[in-house]
Amino acid sequence: MSGINTVLGNLDKWAKSKKIALEALGRVSGANMQAHARTNAPWTNRTGMARRGLRGGFVWEGSEGLCYIAHSMSYGVWLELANDGKYGILKNTRDKFAKVVLSQAERIMNK
Repeated sequence: MSGINTVLGNLDKWAKSKKIALEALGRVSGANMQAHARTNAPWTNRTGMARRGLRGGFVWEGSEGLCYIAHSMSYGVWLELANDGKYGILKNTRDKFAKVVLSQAERIMNK
């Protein structure tokens, strides 16, 4: 039985280390997306609230880790969708970071 317990203990340590590394990647990537979106948002500031309201981060939803970029202002949806998306920043930011984040996550899991 001691052999099985050792294997199970090692698997548990491996899984925990992968989860910690993926969460760190998600938190850093969320912060990077937030900085990018705030710097590159194409609209003209009126009050600065929409720009300051751009939030990037990371959350666990069950066993899935989600890295995100979002508006915290109620009118953020209009910035994203009105005028044929002329003032949108969320999709562009997500697309800019997605490939790198996914390749880094793959590297973590294959390490």
